[in-house]
Amino acid sequence: MSEYSGIRGTRVKYLASDPTLNTSTEGQVWYNSTEGTLKSLVQIKAWSAGGNLNNSIRNLGGAGTQTAALAIGGFTTTPVNNTEEYSGFSWLSGGTLNTARSQLAGAGIQTAGLAIGGRTPAPAASNATEEYDGSAWTAGGNLGTARYNLAAAGIQTAGLAFGGGPPFTDATEEYNGSAWTTGGALNTSRAELAGAGTQTAGLGFGGYNPPTYFDSTEEYNGSAWTSVNSMNTGRSMLAGAGIQTAAVAMAGNLPGNTNATEEYDGTNWTTSSASLATARRLLSGAGTRAAGLAFGGFTTANTAATEEYNSNITAFTAAVVSSGGNYPAVLQDAGGAGTVDAGLVFGGLSGTPGAYTASSNEYNGSSWTAGGNLATARGIYLGNAGTQTAALGFGGYVPGGSFSNSTEEYNGSAWTGGGNMSNPRYAHQGAGSQTDALVFGGINPSAAPTDISDSEEYNGTAWTAGGNFPSVIVLGCGAGSATSSILQAGGRSSPPSTLITTTNLYNGTAWTANPASIVTARQELSGSTRTSDTMTVMGGFLSPSFFLRNCEEYNGTSFSNTANLVTGTKGVAGAGASGASAMVVGGETPSKIDSTQEYVQGTEAVTASTLTTS
Repeated sequence: MSEYSGIRGTRVKYLASDPTLNTSTEGQVWYNSTEGTLKSLVQIKAWSAGGNLNNSIRNLGGAGTQTAALAIGGFTTTPVNNTEEYSGFSWLSGGTLNTARSQLAGAGIQTAGLAIGGRTPAPAASNATEEYDGSAWTAGGNLGTARYNLAAAGIQTAGLAFGGGPPFTDATEEYNGSAWTTGGALNTSRAELAGAGTQTAGLGFGGYNPPTYFDSTEEYNGSAWTSVNSMNTGRSMLAGAGIQTAAVAMAGNLPGNTNATEEYDGTNWTTSSASLATARRLLSGAGTRAAGLAFGGFTTANTAATEEYNSNITAFTAAVVSSGGNYPAVLQDAGGAGTVDAGLVFGGLSGTPGAYTASSNEYNGSSWTAGGNLATARGIYLGNAGTQTAALGFGGYVPGGSFSNSTEEYNGSAWTGGGNMSNPRYAHQGAGSQTDALVFGGINPSAAPTDISDSEEYNGTAWTAGGNFPSVIVLGCGAGSATSSILQAGGRSSPPSTLITTTNLYNGTAWTANPASIVTARQELSGSTRTSDTMTVMGGFLSPSFFLRNCEEYNGTSFSNTANLVTGTKGVAGAGASGASAMVVGGETPSKIDSTQEYVQGTEAVTASTLTTS
């Protein structure tokens, strides 16, 4: 009988626990002596359906990631100026290009994208570059060589454009955020190729120059292209994603549509065991080798199909949003505290214009029951902190045209007065607990200017001055269980009045800028703490008619889109002081609603396949 060591040339490792799993352990076999189990690791490769584009379209540009992508321009029956933004679940319309075009290239991320070259309705090759800021396109520097069917890589301030035609070209250009300059020429002139990587570590592969469908691959080092190992199958009109050392090639034309996927590891291409469900050409792509995205293209007609590619050693359970028990009344701009299983909502604006309420209601995970009333009816983003049985409400707008600096404390049945804030304010942000809370930013109508940047800390009895906020921000959100660890996200800066993606951290003394930004700028959103260093943001709006559904999670390093609310809404009350769940209650859509929407975060688990158990 053959032994494993004779077949593989190595012995089975004898380990007390599973090794740290990554792609380098792919195919390894080991014996877990603690479990008495023989195990191996098999990498998961799969395509799955994503949300369809709003338009069936081909010859479009793409940028971004699997959960925050851009679909740019393209061709329906004529070149179009459409932009669509992908949240990881669905596509929403974004700002329109200034110049309608197809057969263009895209680069960058969803909030800082590039649209490069293309073909206008004339038809004529375009040299236009446009820059996207997450909501609108503005003109950038023109390409030196007008072209279409080109490829691109990099980011908005360090882009790379190469190949294309007509005529078929080897020209490469580099973008510095304002102007293009000539770079090193491709070794092979071609169009309809794909690109990946960065300006100084780019990758070009596939393409066409009659009569050849290229399988050749070239790597760019910031000044010159080098030919490296070829793809397994030559093709044109394909999509690409990833970086120079970890790229993916998706679909294309052989000739004839293909659904084949290939992965590049920086040296060799391998054909993936996973194929797209829809064979197509003239599509676009985004993301990485481990988490890619393919969208649009042409089958026998234009398609809106979106597919997500995952090539990793982890199994994910996606975040979900579901409807909970309806709130007893329509409501917006209320305060919220607690968790999904023990939540509290209080105050706010009810269905009648100008009707601010003092009522409180408690949630048990499925239904609402009446709690004690606030002493003072109030709304317009009164501050909130704490739990269902130890909540804090502070500030807000009081009927009659006044603005409050008062604080009330809830003990699970009744509200009592606490210490007053130094400044009356509304549209402010709050976080923390009943005995260790923070209020920051907001509007103080008696101050000059009215939008304020100060912070105040509450110790369960009195408010004292805290560190000043880095800038004036209103209508954002905060999360954290104590003033030593507060995270602020989103809102509106003032002046000027601009929606922001920035986040900031408070350490109990001072604010510092957090490197991570939320994916989508928004105001009147909800933020909930999951653990000491993570956060979920939900809802909000971009404009009076654009109510957001996408939820984002912060993992301590970055924000990413996760799930969509059932109903996009702003002015929500939120809860989720800890754990894996959060919720938003009521809000405006633009009419006030009484819905409760419950969010459960996704989970990730390493998957090692069990061969046998001894």
